[in-house]
Amino acid sequence: MKLYAVIHAVAGLYEGYSDTDCNWFPTKEAAQKHVKQMCDTYREDEMCVQIDHSNPDDICVTMGDADDYKACVPEDMDHDDWVAENDASIEIFRIVEVDAARYENSSTTEHIWLTWDQQDCSVAWDYFPLCMSLVARVSSDVMDNSTDDNPHQSLHNLAQMGEFISSVYYRNEAFIDIDDYTMHAFRIPKKLKTDE
Repeated sequence: MKLYAVIHAVAGLYEGYSDTDCNWFPTKEAAQKHVKQMCDTYREDEMCVQIDHSNPDDICVTMGDADDYKACVPEDMDHDDWVAENDASIEIFRIVEVDAARYENSSTTEHIWLTWDQQDCSVAWDYFPLCMSLVARVSSDVMDNSTDDNPHQSLHNLAQMGEFISSVYYRNEAFIDIDDYTMHAFRIPKKLKTDE
């Protein structure tokens, strides 16, 4: 059973990075239709300066001062230089194919998860972990990245881990943001609601 995730994220740690979301679709065509509708909405926004859809599964929308963009690109600078020098944000729409065959004929109550590395704007891991494996891997990663001897920071990290673990077992998405470790996890649904 294949499912298709559409991840909508702000590139990197720009404002709104914790609002990354994920929608699920039964077919790639349905996922592409959703992305097209979202891009059509962005085209109407006067702050939208560019939509790069050279790869239909990985679309980048640049938001900023459209007049300044038109005045500078491509005459004075290229797109990436303009983004770096201006108060611009880049939003990503990524379609991710997920093989959810593990759910078929399974009586497990655990779910599998899609992980998203917010800083790299990419799928974090090359596998889809179960709940317990997700918690163990994130805990290990956080401990490996913790070098701070500050007790207040350690308490903050512990609180973040507690919130993440709670989210894994009681919500459909989880988010952790500790120093250089910023990751979203999205529960892969066992069944999708259809309009049939």
